[in-house]
Amino acid sequence: MDLHPTLDHEEISRSAREYLAEQITPSRSPKPDSTALDPSQWNSLVNMGWFAMGLPEGDGGLGLSVVEEALVVREFGRQLVPPQALATMLAVHAALAVGDAGLAAGLAEGSRRAAFAVPMAPSQVGAPWTGAYRLVDCERADLTLMWSQHAVALAPLDAFGGRQQAPALDASLEVQTADSFDPARAQWKVEPDAGFLDRARILTAAALTGGAEAVRDISAEYAKTRHQFGKPIGSFQAIAHPCADMAVRSEAALACLYYAAVCLRDGRPETGLYSAAARSVAFNAAYANATASMQLHGGYGQTYEYLPHFYVKRAMIYGLIGDGVETDEGSVLAGEPLLG
Repeated sequence: MDLHPTLDHEEISRSAREYLAEQITPSRSPKPDSTALDPSQWNSLVNMGWFAMGLPEGDGGLGLSVVEEALVVREFGRQLVPPQALATMLAVHAALAVGDAGLAAGLAEGSRRAAFAVPMAPSQVGAPWTGAYRLVDCERADLTLMWSQHAVALAPLDAFGGRQQAPALDASLEVQTADSFDPARAQWKVEPDAGFLDRARILTAAALTGGAEAVRDISAEYAKTRHQFGKPIGSFQAIAHPCADMAVRSEAALACLYYAAVCLRDGRPETGLYSAAARSVAFNAAYANATASMQLHGGYGQTYEYLPHFYVKRAMIYGLIGDGVETDEGSVLAGEPLLG
């Protein structure tokens, strides 16, 4: 199995990184006026064709694989693109899984937006799908996506009852709580589909890997420019060693991500195990790197002048969606094949 990126893959990563750095500026405000991407920013993602990457060419998409999608989502994570973008990309595949080509096209062309619905209790995502939920990054969304090993569902936002604004760990995202979910309002729902569930884990791992790499780079740059005792702080082992650990964790996450994505693309039987491993390793890398970066930044780590704490919060969010990263870790430790 060749895991080396091709020239085309390198170009996809480079163009996505440069474009997002120009178009998407992470909010540093503790109380932003709007938490969602505005229409012009959203349309910029649509115009790049990123939501249509996985659509077959016959349905108006680009017909690319999960490998190419993962490269783009990795840059989403690096640039703190709101989770609504990943939710919408995954919702395209959920719509395809249930045969709703019209919905898939609407999501791919940007006229529909999806948000993640996270159950308060992990076992809720399965028949009858009732219970309380958190709706993550739901501003301007009209659709929700939820999945677990038991079920995958797409449902309109108004299928959730008792919705109200909730305090958010990450102030750059709108979070609502819902007291109940009406399964009869779930217009599109499917039984577990191994291809979708593996893709969801892999693309979530991609976002986490991008975040791990971002704080690695932020920390290394800060260690070069911040001086103490007349020297860059990076010259001290107490700073250099944590930065090296960040690099090791990032490379491990990237290797797992590549392997899992290629497994899914090639239809290998071990895909389920390695997609779970990819998200588990990526979550640990993203969270550990971001918390270490906050320590490296000292008292600045919790202010809005610097970004590391945003990556901590984003890692925590990506660790909760779906069944949650704890399910992946337990399955990997047990050597279970999951649904792959």
